[in-house]
Amino acid sequence: LVAGGARGARVLARPASAMTPRASARMAATNAPAGSLQALCEVSKSACDAVEPMLKKFYDKISTNGRTAEACEKKKADATFFTIADGILQHMFVSHLFAGNKFAHIVGEEDSSVINIATKPYFVDELEVPEEFEQIIDETLARVRALAATISDSAYRDITAFVDPIDGTREFALGQGDKVTVLLGFNDRDGRPCAGIMYRPLTAPVTWAAGALSEGYKAGVLDHAATPNPTGCLITDGKVSPFIAKTIEELGYNLVPSLASGNRAMMLLEGKAGYYIRDTGGFALWDTSGPQACIEAYGGTMAKLPAFLEDGALVTYTHLKSEKNLDFVPGAVMLSLTNAKVKSEYDRTKDTPARLEQVNAYVCCAGLVAASPDNTAEGTMAKLRSAMLKVAADGNPPYYT
Repeated sequence: LVAGGARGARVLARPASAMTPRASARMAATNAPAGSLQALCEVSKSACDAVEPMLKKFYDKISTNGRTAEACEKKKADATFFTIADGILQHMFVSHLFAGNKFAHIVGEEDSSVINIATKPYFVDELEVPEEFEQIIDETLARVRALAATISDSAYRDITAFVDPIDGTREFALGQGDKVTVLLGFNDRDGRPCAGIMYRPLTAPVTWAAGALSEGYKAGVLDHAATPNPTGCLITDGKVSPFIAKTIEELGYNLVPSLASGNRAMMLLEGKAGYYIRDTGGFALWDTSGPQACIEAYGGTMAKLPAFLEDGALVTYTHLKSEKNLDFVPGAVMLSLTNAKVKSEYDRTKDTPARLEQVNAYVCCAGLVAASPDNTAEGTMAKLRSAMLKVAADGNPPYYT
């Protein structure tokens, strides 16, 4: 259920749905009405299926051949890897699958890249695509274009799409393909995720989840935990903040190491952990749009942390195209390497409150609280919030970046 509130949409607790381990069947009807969110999810799933062989070919080459890796990737300014596959995949989704003014806006993680797959040799920015990939790129693009023709010309004009072509680019480049996801999220005119898909293209079999809460639609193939871990708390591969560490300790819960935002969201649906909490940044709106839509469709929740701490409200990030950060709160966010527009303005030797004009438009700078479908009952969320408030009162408040 979704209810409006003074500070944004709120997600109310709902019962979790029973799922068969490693389910391979869809959990909703496949004959989606034309122009529905389900139809949009289904064509997105078909597009993910279409690009999967191409991604696999790039992955096999990049992750096993050091010289090819040097030729096919460069380091971005924010210390993540950018691969040829990343750029080409986003181009196929943004400039072909979703093209034609069918959406209000399309926002992609790699929007600054220049892609040429129209004339040979192909290029991604200054990187020339090896000739051996040209045929599979051509074949994949033809499939994506055919799918584009099935998307309604008018039904989604209020929708803003967020595209993360390869979430877990570093994992992709380092041979950890089972942590990689394609994330596609669709958001209403207020910026609330209303439909999405998370798709792991490099697992065997492919695993994925899709959903649109307002239509009661959810579908997927999930790699369920052999033993569910409802008290597991996902932590990143970076430094865990005192607020997070002390909260987990206060609850007596267990830490679950994890990689990549989309993969973490999938792990919540698969019972591999019960919670994903962040105060520090390092993630962006393309990391939350599709995942939030899917998690909510399955009965879980994903929301900003400050409102949850204040009064238990579950308030979404604002997923809209913008030149400024729509969720920024003056005085509440510290400047960091991950949120600064100009990296040189960040001084790691001191804590500096960020100004709106210093912060990237699409970074998530209000933390995150996400819970699996089994953990959204009112009492369970209240217990989590109570522990957080105690930890903050004891001198370990959240540190928002």
